[in-house]
Amino acid sequence: MNISQIQGMQGSFLQGTKRQTDVESSVSFGNVLQKYIQEANGAVKDFETKSLALAKGEAINLHDVTIAAQKASIAVTLTTQVRDKAVEAYQEIMRMQI
Repeated sequence: MNISQIQGMQGSFLQGTKRQTDVESSVSFGNVLQKYIQEANGAVKDFETKSLALAKGEAINLHDVTIAAQKASIAVTLTTQVRDKAVEAYQEIMRMQI
């Protein structure tokens, strides 16, 4: 039985992980939060547009409006929960004794 020599990997697994963490660490919490707030705002605006089109009698499916309403509701609820947790964390930090 002939066993060939094991070839080394071109890139290290740790180097790949390091590159990924460098990219992740360059994104701040504020930027991520701002992105999700903008997405929630977009979902609410989409719902407003579709519900206004439905109210005007334009050709739009009712289920599209209902789906947009649910997406907007979930986005606003998630944003509110994240805000509440951030305020709670801030208050906890302020209560710490130095």
